[in-house]
Amino acid sequence: MEVSVKWIPRLPRTPILFGVMIALGSILLSGCNDYRMRFVYPRENRGDFFDAEPTFSLFVAEPQDLRPSRQRRGAGVLHSLYFPGDEKLDQPMSRIVLRALLQDLNQTRVASLVQNPKRADYELRTQLLSMTTHLKRPAGAWAIPLATGVAVGVGMSLGSDGGMSDGVKTGLVGALLGTLLPAPAPTEARVSMRLELYESASETVVWSTECEGVYRKSLRLSLSARKDKEIAEEFLPKALKRANACAVGQLYAFLQQYDLEVSRVTWLR
Repeated sequence: MEVSVKWIPRLPRTPILFGVMIALGSILLSGCNDYRMRFVYPRENRGDFFDAEPTFSLFVAEPQDLRPSRQRRGAGVLHSLYFPGDEKLDQPMSRIVLRALLQDLNQTRVASLVQNPKRADYELRTQLLSMTTHLKRPAGAWAIPLATGVAVGVGMSLGSDGGMSDGVKTGLVGALLGTLLPAPAPTEARVSMRLELYESASETVVWSTECEGVYRKSLRLSLSARKDKEIAEEFLPKALKRANACAVGQLYAFLQQYDLEVSRVTWLR
């Protein structure tokens, strides 16, 4: 009696196909990076820095946005990314900087804030030069996970009937799966601004400075990971806080010194 045996495909093909589907699916999903960033700026207690009542009144104009186009639109590829682009923000970047600066000036009592520039002793004008998050993946971050994936894939194919053919296939799948392994990704947020203080009576610049705030940390991310929203919401407010701390501290020191000089001139007259 003859026994009919149906042809059964070789088993290695199934895990190979399954692995390819997992890797490609993860990479494709990582490209779905649609989000809206919510900017939560840290608050300080009123009077934490300066207890004296403000001597001067100050009007703060909305900052002029001079960021390069790369930062405005968000740019880069997997090994070097700049984000978020303006379309990812819940409000314009200039408005974010204005609200943060007003908050710090108000809480530290550097000056009495007014909404009408004609009623202010001084007007503060700001130019936003840079405000972005930059994520870098060095060559080692690509090489180690990929090499690990290839080694594991080739190792799994040893002894199979397919020989070199199966080794190439599983090595390729291993390389794709290697993109899912976490690797070092140095990341920093940087905020740079130029500030000018105008005396309202004379419309002349009496003080100017440039301040920069940087917050950096090395993350561990897979090559296919896109966590732009979480990273930007953590990094950017801290960098802006440091830039504003520089600006507020220098402005306070100037106003105190300038007040003494004006008083001395007035007394001599």
